[in-house]
Amino acid sequence: MSAPVAVFEDGGVRITKIGPMGPYESNAYIVRDIGQGESLLVDMPLEEGDLLDALAADGNVRQIVATHWHPDHWMTYDAVRRATNAPVFVGAAEIKIPEERIDGRLGDGTEIRLGSSRITVLHTPGHTPGSICLRVGRAVISGDTLFDSGPGRTWEPGDLETLIASITAKLLPLGDDTEVMPGHGANTTIADSRRQFAVYERHPHPAGHHGDVAWLANAVEGATEPKG
Repeated sequence: MSAPVAVFEDGGVRITKIGPMGPYESNAYIVRDIGQGESLLVDMPLEEGDLLDALAADGNVRQIVATHWHPDHWMTYDAVRRATNAPVFVGAAEIKIPEERIDGRLGDGTEIRLGSSRITVLHTPGHTPGSICLRVGRAVISGDTLFDSGPGRTWEPGDLETLIASITAKLLPLGDDTEVMPGHGANTTIADSRRQFAVYERHPHPAGHHGDVAWLANAVEGATEPKG
């Protein structure tokens, strides 16, 4: 595979990160219960060849979860469905997804069973109404809710406030060493995110601001980090 691959293990769970991939620096994640040998795929971005190679190497993806509706997280949907024949799930409040393309919806606090492991669904609206993150042991797969340098892109007045409320209520209270695995770009930790957000809190954008925000450069419009 040409895409970078990194492995994070915590107890009986292994998370394989495939990416960043393609023009959007997208990431996909294969979460595997090591003891039971069952896996779950998070998101279906480009590049198709790299992702299909990773799925073949794993060999037992039983479920697929999309963190939100944006097309860059669904670009290999057809190929992934053919390769795995696995059901696809999204957040309970997510919009703009034809019901025939999914097999179920996941509410806040839902526990996904993966072998003997449990993955907790966190509803984190703001980037989209039904965005979700997945708590997997000492990691959180954050979709486009939280990145290495700030929150995901927002689109309308009020969205940034909603997104920050999601981050402060659901993600920043997690343990300092929690690995944050975003939908685009590099990983970070909750400790680093909390420190950077504290800087932003002292000089926040005015109410109604939307677009890209970087915690440490919040006065600059159009931050360069990928924001889904």
